[in-house]
Amino acid sequence: MATNLSIISNIPTTKMEEEVRGADEKTEEKYAHIISTLPKKKSWGQELQRYQGFWYYPFFLDGVMSVQHNFKVRPSDVLIASSPKSGTTWLKALVFALHNRNADDQTSKQVMQSSNPHEYILQIELAHLYTNNSILSLDALPSPRLLATHIPYSSLPESARDDESGCRIVYISRDIKDVFVSSWYFFNDNRHDSQEPFSLEEAFESYCDGVTPYGPIWDHQLEYWKASIERPQSVMFLRYEEMMEDPVNGVKMLAEFLGRPFSMEEAEVGVVEEIVKVCSFEYLKNLEANKEGELQFAKVKFTKPAFFRRGVVGDSKRCLTPEMIERLNLLNDRMTCSFSSSSTL
Repeated sequence: MATNLSIISNIPTTKMEEEVRGADEKTEEKYAHIISTLPKKKSWGQELQRYQGFWYYPFFLDGVMSVQHNFKVRPSDVLIASSPKSGTTWLKALVFALHNRNADDQTSKQVMQSSNPHEYILQIELAHLYTNNSILSLDALPSPRLLATHIPYSSLPESARDDESGCRIVYISRDIKDVFVSSWYFFNDNRHDSQEPFSLEEAFESYCDGVTPYGPIWDHQLEYWKASIERPQSVMFLRYEEMMEDPVNGVKMLAEFLGRPFSMEEAEVGVVEEIVKVCSFEYLKNLEANKEGELQFAKVKFTKPAFFRRGVVGDSKRCLTPEMIERLNLLNDRMTCSFSSSSTL
C-alpha cells in the first residue's frame, strides 16, 4: 500500500543524515540568496516571486530548487502533476485507489474513508516542510512512490523528464475560467483573519496577467501538453471536463497508462465503477474525514471542506461577467491553437 504522510515523520535520524543536513543548510542559504534577487509582485494578498517564467510563493521556492537539484525519480514512480485547483484532489484519489485496490475493492474504499487524498500523496516541493530533510525522506519512501507536484514541466528535475527514467507523469488540466473561480473562492475562504477579502475584479486582473501561484496557467498546461505529445509513453494529459463526462472510460485509460489495467474479473464484478464512486466529488465531500479539520501546506493552512466546494464543469458562468468570460476565452483560444500546432510535433 502507498505511504501515509504520518510514516514520513517517523523516519529515524542517523549521523549521516545529520551531516547531510549541515550541508543542506549551506545550500538553503544559497537558495535564499537566489530567491532574494527574483522579481516580486503582490497578488491576491500575497507576495509572489517569478522563477524560470512562473510565479511562486517565496516559501515554496527553496523546495522547488531542492527538488530540481537533488530529487531522482525511480522507474516505478508515479507523479501527479497539475496547476492548483484543476482537479488535483480527485486525481490523487483515483491514482491512490487504482494502486491500492484488491479483488472486491474494499481496500481503496476503506482508505478513502479514513483520510483526505492529500494526506496520502506527498507533494515533492513541500517535502522539506513535512520533515527535517526533504531528499532523505523521499528516498526513504518504499516503491512504488505516488507523488504529486504543481511544478511546471520545464522546471521538473532532469530525471523526471528523461525518457529512460520509467517514471510516469499524469497531468490534469481544466478550463481556465473554472480554475479562476475555484481559486478565488478557495483562497478567499482560507485567507488569514488579518487579510481583507480579495475582490473578484482584482483577482481577475492578476490572473489574466498570469500572476498567480504556479502561473501563468496557460503556459503550465501547454508545457505538459507538449510533453504528452513528445513522450506519450511517459506523460498522460487528462482533461477534467472529459473525465467528468465519462469517468468510467477515463479511469480505465488511466489504469492502462499506470500499468495497472483492470482484469476481466474486476470488470465483471464492477471494480471500475466502485472506484469511480468512492473517488467521486460527492462521495469524498460527504465523508467525515473531509468535513472538518485542516491541511497544512508550508506556512498556509486550508480547511478540508474547502477542497470540495462544487467541482462543477462551467461553474464560472455563475460568477463572471460576459466581458470576463470573453477575455478568458481569448486566452483559452490562444492556448487551444498552441495545443493544435504542437500536436504535429
